[in-house]
Amino acid sequence: MIRTPQAASPQGNRIDLQSVMESVVRITEQRSRENLEHCLVTTLLELTSLHRVAISRPLMRPDGLHVETVAVAELGKGLVNSNEVTPLDQDHLVAQAWALGEEARMAGADGLVRLCLPISGQGEEVSAFLSIETSTNPDTVLDLVRGFAAIYRNFLAILREAERDTLTGLKNRKTFDEKIGRIIAQSQTLAQIVPVERRQHEDGEQHWLGMLDIDHFKRVNDTFGHVFGDEVLLLFSALMRKVFRSDDLLFRFGGEEFVVVLAPTSALHAQQAFERFRTAVEGFAFPQVGRVTVSIGFVAIKHGDIASAVIGQADEALYWAKRNGRNQVCLYEDLVRAGHLKAPTEEGEMELF
Repeated sequence: MIRTPQAASPQGNRIDLQSVMESVVRITEQRSRENLEHCLVTTLLELTSLHRVAISRPLMRPDGLHVETVAVAELGKGLVNSNEVTPLDQDHLVAQAWALGEEARMAGADGLVRLCLPISGQGEEVSAFLSIETSTNPDTVLDLVRGFAAIYRNFLAILREAERDTLTGLKNRKTFDEKIGRIIAQSQTLAQIVPVERRQHEDGEQHWLGMLDIDHFKRVNDTFGHVFGDEVLLLFSALMRKVFRSDDLLFRFGGEEFVVVLAPTSALHAQQAFERFRTAVEGFAFPQVGRVTVSIGFVAIKHGDIASAVIGQADEALYWAKRNGRNQVCLYEDLVRAGHLKAPTEEGEMELF
């Protein structure tokens, strides 16, 4: 339950219940996490005299813990662009809130008071942080901020359920369709910030999309039944979580087909990542079923790509692997260079009549 706060708005008027309820309605109309977070920070800024409102997420990387800022609104500016990734040891307030799992506050030399509220998801793990900065006493708006933090927490749980495959818990096909455009946009940004000389002379880092298909899965269902078939899918997805990095995106595409989008890395490391997973599957003893293998086709996500073309290329590499022995990893670009697959045409990478 949200208590109506007795806080002053920028115009000096008290926030009334109607304003709060209209804001709640607006927030709960959102159907994506990005829109939800943008709406939340701008709404809190509109309802209060806060200087800044931000949402960030914990991020695990090979070089340590980081904090990724995903939504920011500032007084007088509204929503501002921010995609900062900061090492945790450089943000002491968030580090404190993350470590203790409770609110933390700090007064800055600029006269602003900063308050950080950890947002706990399933299993009480911290999944996000809501941070505010104010030049006045934050206690006057704390009930409001806590209330909206609770709405955000609950709505994240709803969105998470909607974007997950019910059997494996991986992200579903609908979520993939929503995210692939953003992933391609990130690849375009990466292409712009990496110097051309480096891309030409080094094996530069980029996103990679892999299509994974369990070999002879129909035979598993026909021989052992759908119960054991489902168990194979569950254990297969568990191996995916174990082998791939935390910032790689894992999807169940449908049936026995899965998709992995690797965070920016080199071609060599992408090949090694998919090979590690293929080996892990081959070496795993699936109860009752025994040995199971996987075929994988993957492709680079490049500047200017079209989503359907990227998926189609990975799919071509996958089915070449399945037609030529299965239980192997094939890179689309290598198959094109070797003449096994036809290179796409220039115009939208689609064949024209």
